Amino acid sequence: MKSLRVTLPLVLVLACVVSACSDSKTPTAPETTPAPATLTKPVADSPGDGAQLDNIRPTLTIVNGTPNQSGTKTYEFQISDNSAFAASANAVSSPEVSEDPGGRTTFTVGQDLQPTTTYYWHARVVQATAKSDWSDTRSFKTKVVGFNRPGALYDPLVNGETVGSIGGSGNITWVPGEGIRMNDELAYVVYELPQVLSSGEISVEVTGLHPDGPLGKPRIFSILDRLGVIASSSRYSMNVQYRGAGGNPNNCIAWKAIFGDNNQSLEATTAQRFSSVYLLDPSKVYLWQGIWTPNSFRLVVKEGGTTGSVIYDLEVQSATGNWNPAKMFAFLGTNNGSFVQFDGTYAGMTLRNLWVGSTLRPSSLGSAIARRH
Repeated sequence: MKSLRVTLPLVLVLACVVSACSDSKTPTAPETTPAPATLTKPVADSPGDGAQLDNIRPTLTIVNGTPNQSGTKTYEFQISDNSAFAASANAVSSPEVSEDPGGRTTFTVGQDLQPTTTYYWHARVVQATAKSDWSDTRSFKTKVVGFNRPGALYDPLVNGETVGSIGGSGNITWVPGEGIRMNDELAYVVYELPQVLSSGEISVEVTGLHPDGPLGKPRIFSILDRLGVIASSSRYSMNVQYRGAGGNPNNCIAWKAIFGDNNQSLEATTAQRFSSVYLLDPSKVYLWQGIWTPNSFRLVVKEGGTTGSVIYDLEVQSATGNWNPAKMFAFLGTNNGSFVQFDGTYAGMTLRNLWVGSTLRPSSLGSAIARRH
């Protein structure tokens, strides 16, 4: 008897295979949590970049940044006298400032900033442990004011006022944004320093100096130990000059300092004086810096102001002299004694940004108030 073979159709076999496969489970991709959005930095709003303020406790305003989640947002503000926000005595960091829901948040500085100084500032958002990038950096200039305190005197002289006293003939003109112009050889400004400085600097920016100017030895600035006398009657004195016609030679930069006695007189030699002839440009600003120690005096003149190029630099040491006056009086121009011929103020010069201090001129003061038109 023959065996029976049954052949199933191919379609049925395939169907079985598909059915069997349907019993297995297909693996799925792991679920992922979307990364939180990055905090968007705020935008510096006011004061405007480079603004000149009329105060020394400014209010800073930013346009709020964008959050990455719900929750409290605060802001940090940084203020510094350098754009790198490096460590400085003239720097402020705010506490965390709560966000104003109106779209702009403000921070008012709670302490006096240094006057007549350029500051830089920026801000960032803080939310929980996240912090945004800092906003773009902006700058502002604090109020232009002068001061005369122990160890530091600063007088801008650009706003029609001085922290000193106008004396002599009183023939001066205030040039807005430019400084104080001395109109004759008897005009001067005097400052009584509250503290004797054994070392330090007196410096001022000057325009209006020109070749073949006032006769003789006209003064740019002076320091004396007393009032009411000519410089040669003082045991301690310093004066710097831009000599005019008859100046031996004309148009030379010269100076003299007396350290306790006329026998301790420091000045350039005749040869040095004759090699120091300069045809100064009345349209340019020149920084004149007198720097002294207990036994030396140095004069530096820069063309172009505080950051300009040095055109004159001479220092003379005293073997036995010692700068140790009982009092100190600083003068713009000549002293207020009985003037000898050809030793007055340089008539026609305009001065601004006077510094007298126990330290060198702070770079942050520099030309913080350049000419403003």
